[in-house]
Amino acid sequence: MKVFCCYTPAHNVLFEKYFRPSIPHGLTLEAIQIDISGAGDFLSKEFLRCIRKKILLIQESIEANRESIIIWSDVDIAFFASPERDLEEVFQERSELQVLFQREGRRIPDVNTGFMALRCTEDLARYFEKISHRLEKHGELNEQAVINQNLHEGLKWDYLPWTYYARTQGWPPPRDLVIYHANYTKGRDGVGQKIRQLDEIQRIQKNGWPAYFWAYVRHGLAKALRRN
Repeated sequence: MKVFCCYTPAHNVLFEKYFRPSIPHGLTLEAIQIDISGAGDFLSKEFLRCIRKKILLIQESIEANRESIIIWSDVDIAFFASPERDLEEVFQERSELQVLFQREGRRIPDVNTGFMALRCTEDLARYFEKISHRLEKHGELNEQAVINQNLHEGLKWDYLPWTYYARTQGWPPPRDLVIYHANYTKGRDGVGQKIRQLDEIQRIQKNGWPAYFWAYVRHGLAKALRRN
């Protein structure tokens, strides 16, 4: 199964230190570096330029891999198990399914587009072409906002399990992670914030329950202090 990603130089550290080394055996990485300068913070100009290029690359990958199952992933993600067998089984059991998305949060229905499993069909290529056109009309939006606005326009989709975890889903994450997506940042130094998340989750996965318990306590204390 192919795993596609694209990233700018600002996110090269995430790609080299966390994403690429974690790719499980059996998955084939197709990585594209986009030469756009800037810090790449959420909704910055360079972030939005990269998003528009990403959608065009998704369209190209669908056209080049017809009838295959592929993954599109952001590089602020670390793998902790292979998703290949699970994804293949879901798509085999549900022949109508086109996309599996991460959940954005526990209490909202929105999807997160940072990690997607796609069945490469002509209908799906046309869907992403429509998303690309709408992004051009709404320059201030990212692809996740536009896809959530158009989820029910003929797209056959479902959520991935909670083991495909994003930080916006809350804390703590499950122990049996397949992936962890360091998607939540606020303000400047978005890359630094993602690095701290990924370092923490790697410590938890490596050191087990003591590290998990300490992280749970630390996050609870930080939350309590913010309320006071």
